[in-house]
Amino acid sequence: MKFRIFGIGLLFALLIGGCSEATVDQKAEEQKLMQLSRDWSAMIGAGDLEASIDLWADDAIVLPPDLPALTGKSEIREYVLGAASIPGFKISWEPEIAHVSKSGDMAYLIERNVIEVDGENGEKIVTHGKVVTVWRKDSHGQWKNVVEMWNSAPPPAD
Repeated sequence: MKFRIFGIGLLFALLIGGCSEATVDQKAEEQKLMQLSRDWSAMIGAGDLEASIDLWADDAIVLPPDLPALTGKSEIREYVLGAASIPGFKISWEPEIAHVSKSGDMAYLIERNVIEVDGENGEKIVTHGKVVTVWRKDSHGQWKNVVEMWNSAPPPAD
Protein backbone atom coordinates (compact mmCIF):
# COMPACT_ATOMS: atom_id res chain seq x y z
CA MET A 1 0.00 0.00 0.00
CA LYS A 2 2.84 2.43 0.86
CA PHE A 3 4.43 1.77 -2.54
CA ARG A 4 1.14 2.44 -4.30
CA ILE A 5 0.67 5.80 -2.45
CA PHE A 6 4.30 6.71 -3.17
CA GLY A 7 3.83 5.78 -6.84
CA ILE A 8 0.65 7.87 -7.15
CA GLY A 9 2.38 10.81 -5.40
CA LEU A 10 5.39 10.53 -7.71
CA LEU A 11 3.13 10.36 -10.77
CA PHE A 12 1.20 13.41 -9.57
CA ALA A 13 4.44 15.36 -8.97
CA LEU A 14 5.70 14.48 -12.46
CA LEU A 15 2.42 15.53 -14.04
CA ILE A 16 2.37 18.85 -12.20
CA GLY A 17 6.03 19.50 -12.97
CA GLY A 18 5.53 18.64 -16.63
CA CYS A 19 2.68 21.14 -16.94
CA SER A 20 4.53 24.10 -15.48
CA GLU A 21 5.60 26.93 -17.75
CA ALA A 22 9.22 27.24 -18.70
CA THR A 23 10.73 30.12 -16.81
CA VAL A 24 12.24 32.98 -18.74
CA ASP A 25 14.70 35.44 -17.27
CA GLN A 26 12.63 38.47 -18.25
CA LYS A 27 15.19 40.99 -17.00
CA ALA A 28 18.00 39.37 -19.02
CA GLU A 29 15.78 39.27 -22.13
CA GLU A 30 14.86 42.93 -21.62
CA GLN A 31 18.53 43.90 -21.43
CA LYS A 32 19.28 41.79 -24.50
CA LEU A 33 16.47 43.46 -26.44
CA MET A 34 17.55 46.96 -25.37
CA GLN A 35 21.08 46.20 -26.56
CA LEU A 36 19.71 44.87 -29.85
CA SER A 37 17.87 48.17 -30.29
CA ARG A 38 21.08 50.14 -29.60
CA ASP A 39 22.98 47.96 -32.07
CA TRP A 40 20.22 48.51 -34.64
CA SER A 41 20.52 52.28 -34.23
CA ALA A 42 24.30 52.06 -34.71
CA MET A 43 23.80 49.86 -37.79
CA ILE A 44 21.51 52.48 -39.38
CA GLY A 45 23.95 55.23 -38.39
CA ALA A 46 26.74 53.35 -40.14
CA GLY A 47 24.63 53.10 -43.32
CA ASP A 48 24.13 49.32 -43.16
CA LEU A 49 20.52 49.62 -44.33
CA GLU A 50 19.99 46.13 -45.78
CA ALA A 51 21.22 44.43 -42.61
CA SER A 52 19.01 46.74 -40.56
CA ILE A 53 15.93 45.80 -42.58
CA ASP A 54 16.47 42.19 -41.54
CA LEU A 55 15.50 43.11 -37.97
CA TRP A 56 11.90 43.60 -39.06
CA ALA A 57 9.72 40.50 -39.30
CA ASP A 58 8.45 39.60 -42.78
CA ASP A 59 4.93 40.58 -41.66
CA ALA A 60 5.98 43.74 -39.79
CA ILE A 61 3.89 46.91 -39.82
CA VAL A 62 5.45 50.36 -39.50
CA LEU A 63 3.19 53.30 -38.69
CA PRO A 64 5.13 56.48 -39.55
CA PRO A 65 3.61 59.85 -38.67
CA ASP A 66 1.31 61.38 -41.28
CA LEU A 67 1.71 58.46 -43.71
CA PRO A 68 -0.20 55.26 -44.45
CA ALA A 69 0.85 52.06 -42.70
CA LEU A 70 3.78 50.21 -44.26
CA THR A 71 3.15 46.48 -44.34
CA GLY A 72 5.88 43.91 -44.91
CA LYS A 73 9.58 44.21 -45.63
CA SER A 74 9.16 45.38 -49.21
CA GLU A 75 7.24 48.52 -48.22
CA ILE A 76 9.49 49.07 -45.21
CA ARG A 77 12.64 48.73 -47.35
CA GLU A 78 11.29 51.29 -49.83
CA TYR A 79 10.54 53.71 -46.99
CA VAL A 80 13.96 53.24 -45.31
CA LEU A 81 15.88 53.66 -48.57
CA GLY A 82 13.80 56.74 -49.43
CA ALA A 83 14.45 58.32 -46.03
CA ALA A 84 18.18 57.58 -46.31
CA SER A 85 18.30 59.47 -49.62
CA ILE A 86 17.03 62.73 -48.03
CA PRO A 87 19.94 65.22 -47.88
CA GLY A 88 21.54 65.22 -44.44
CA PHE A 89 19.31 62.41 -43.14
CA LYS A 90 20.43 60.86 -39.86
CA ILE A 91 18.45 58.91 -37.32
CA SER A 92 19.38 57.48 -33.96
CA TRP A 93 17.44 56.18 -31.01
CA GLU A 94 17.81 54.93 -27.49
CA PRO A 95 15.52 52.49 -25.69
CA GLU A 96 14.20 53.68 -22.34
CA ILE A 97 11.90 50.90 -21.16
CA ALA A 98 11.62 47.23 -22.09
CA HIS A 99 9.04 44.68 -21.10
CA VAL A 100 9.25 41.01 -22.07
CA SER A 101 6.26 38.69 -21.67
CA LYS A 102 6.39 35.88 -19.12
CA SER A 103 6.57 33.40 -22.00
CA GLY A 104 9.62 35.25 -23.36
CA ASP A 105 8.41 35.39 -26.96
CA MET A 106 6.81 38.88 -27.11
CA ALA A 107 8.06 42.24 -25.91
CA TYR A 108 7.74 45.96 -26.31
CA LEU A 109 10.17 48.86 -26.04
CA ILE A 110 9.56 52.53 -25.34
CA GLU A 111 12.26 54.54 -27.10
CA ARG A 112 13.30 58.07 -28.01
CA ASN A 113 14.60 58.99 -31.44
CA VAL A 114 16.33 61.96 -33.05
CA ILE A 115 16.02 62.63 -36.78
CA GLU A 116 18.11 65.20 -38.65
CA VAL A 117 17.75 66.46 -42.23
CA ASP A 118 19.14 69.43 -44.13
CA GLY A 119 16.76 72.37 -44.42
CA GLU A 120 16.30 74.52 -47.50
CA ASN A 121 18.98 77.01 -46.43
CA GLY A 122 21.48 74.37 -45.32
CA GLU A 123 20.51 74.53 -41.64
CA LYS A 124 19.91 71.29 -39.79
CA ILE A 125 16.33 70.44 -38.94
CA VAL A 126 16.23 68.24 -35.85
CA THR A 127 13.12 66.48 -34.63
CA HIS A 128 12.69 64.38 -31.52
CA GLY A 129 10.27 61.51 -31.27
CA LYS A 130 8.80 58.99 -28.89
CA VAL A 131 8.58 55.45 -30.19
CA VAL A 132 6.82 52.19 -29.38
CA THR A 133 8.15 48.98 -30.89
CA VAL A 134 6.65 45.52 -30.49
CA TRP A 135 8.94 42.52 -30.83
CA ARG A 136 8.38 38.79 -31.35
CA LYS A 137 10.84 35.91 -31.33
CA ASP A 138 10.98 34.07 -34.63
CA SER A 139 11.28 30.30 -35.10
CA HIS A 140 15.06 30.58 -34.56
CA GLY A 141 14.66 32.42 -31.26
CA GLN A 142 15.73 35.78 -32.74
CA TRP A 143 13.94 38.99 -31.83
CA LYS A 144 12.18 40.66 -34.78
CA ASN A 145 10.35 43.99 -34.79
CA VAL A 146 6.71 43.39 -35.71
CA VAL A 147 5.13 46.80 -35.05
CA GLU A 148 6.73 50.22 -34.91
CA MET A 149 5.08 53.57 -34.34
CA TRP A 150 6.39 57.02 -33.47
CA ASN A 151 5.39 60.64 -33.22
CA SER A 152 6.99 63.91 -32.27
CA ALA A 153 8.17 64.75 -28.80
CA PRO A 154 9.72 67.81 -27.20
CA PRO A 155 13.52 67.83 -27.04
CA PRO A 156 14.89 66.39 -23.82
CA ALA A 157 15.52 68.89 -21.02
CA ASP A 158 19.20 69.64 -20.56
